[in-house]
Amino acid sequence: MRKRLTKFVLIILLLLAAIWLYKHPDWLSSFKNLFSSKHLEIENTAIIVKEINALAQLVTITSYNEVVIEEIINGAPIFNNPAIPTILSVPNLRYGDRKLVLIGKGRVLAGIDLTKLTHKEVFIKDDSISVTLPKAQILQTIINPSDYDTFEETGNWSDEETRAVKVKLRDKLINTVLKEHILEKAEAKAKLVMESFIGTVGFKKVTVLSAP
Repeated sequence: MRKRLTKFVLIILLLLAAIWLYKHPDWLSSFKNLFSSKHLEIENTAIIVKEINALAQLVTITSYNEVVIEEIINGAPIFNNPAIPTILSVPNLRYGDRKLVLIGKGRVLAGIDLTKLTHKEVFIKDDSISVTLPKAQILQTIINPSDYDTFEETGNWSDEETRAVKVKLRDKLINTVLKEHILEKAEAKAKLVMESFIGTVGFKKVTVLSAP
């Protein structure tokens, strides 16, 4: 008796469900769209990330600067043994100091390395998209051999010593543009460029943020 009653209740529930579905045909399609839209958003996210990655390094600011660096190497003592001048009663003589002053003109390129962008930084919902860009950085520093001028040179400087001074000059050039807030400027411009680029894809609302 109980089995017949259970079977009867199930039949009634199935009939009621069929009647409800008949009166609400849009529900089934909405249910399907619930999953298809998620799949579409995931697919669109992958496409957007791929397109942005393809841009590679986005240079938004190029700064031209001229810097001067001075390097002085004190002359070494003439006598290898410091006791010799005392024994001979002569002054503790030294070789002359060596001095090198270089002037360098160069370019510093700042922007965003878009190859670092992943799907975690891209959020898509319907016709809206939000992208969080990697932090701006110095992408390249260019000082050609012809961009160096020797302002003053005293004593003999080896090629290795001269290269070391040039490295210091390059570092000074970078520090100079950093003090001029080149990264902040590059970041602000990158946001505008990416908003314009993503807007061409067809999204109605585009939000571009910078990584904290």
